[in-house]
Amino acid sequence: MTPFVDAETLGRVRASLPWMCRADAEIAMAGISGQVLQQCAADIQQWLRFVVTRDEADPEHPVKPFPIHLDYMRRLMTLLTTEQRLAIVKSRQMLVSWAACAAMVFRARFTPHQAVLYQTQNWPDAVKMVAMPGSGQEGGFAGRCQFIEQHLPHWMRQTVTATEGRLIYPNGSIIEALPGGADKIRSKTASMIVLDEMAFLEDAKGTYTAIAPLVQKGASLVMISTPNGAEGNMFFHLWHGTPISVGEVA
Repeated sequence: MTPFVDAETLGRVRASLPWMCRADAEIAMAGISGQVLQQCAADIQQWLRFVVTRDEADPEHPVKPFPIHLDYMRRLMTLLTTEQRLAIVKSRQMLVSWAACAAMVFRARFTPHQAVLYQTQNWPDAVKMVAMPGSGQEGGFAGRCQFIEQHLPHWMRQTVTATEGRLIYPNGSIIEALPGGADKIRSKTASMIVLDEMAFLEDAKGTYTAIAPLVQKGASLVMISTPNGAEGNMFFHLWHGTPISVGEVA
């Protein structure tokens, strides 16, 4: 395989292009960009070299490279893209939510005709993770998936249509935000489902029951939550592998 051309190398190539005629420069960049895209589509670790995150708590440097240099993050991203069912107990400042958003964007942009669903209890929180209304390419507060797309290198960007809680891709894929409730997800057909703060979903058992047939058919399911502490919640039983009695879990 041709060695991976990372962002730094690509920048050096761009800097050298003025020395070439325009036609040769365009051919060179098209070839390099195409090669990089192929490698990114095949390996999320490669693509993450071009992804940035947003840290609202750091006013001086809010835009930061995705922390793929961290061992736990590389392991997490591998699990998010290889395991069909995955439960993650998260804590703050671990960037687990950003990791989930990156995995959703990767699935949607590089695999055609995917329906990626993100559900958390409150609709405003769900929207902030996917796409915010009124946030164009150059302005406005963007949802996290939307932010990732907007801040990729120009040659990697696609024409992605953003509406409130939705990103629609030219390859037929979609990322859609949903509020909590089994009724909100029961009628959906999904390729990948992310349940965030599952321990706090009001009807987590109903949601899990509703999506079980999709998982049996091959849909990916990612369940994420900070600890609730209550032994009666669905996420607790799934994480610890304990039996669930009828009527025990809401």
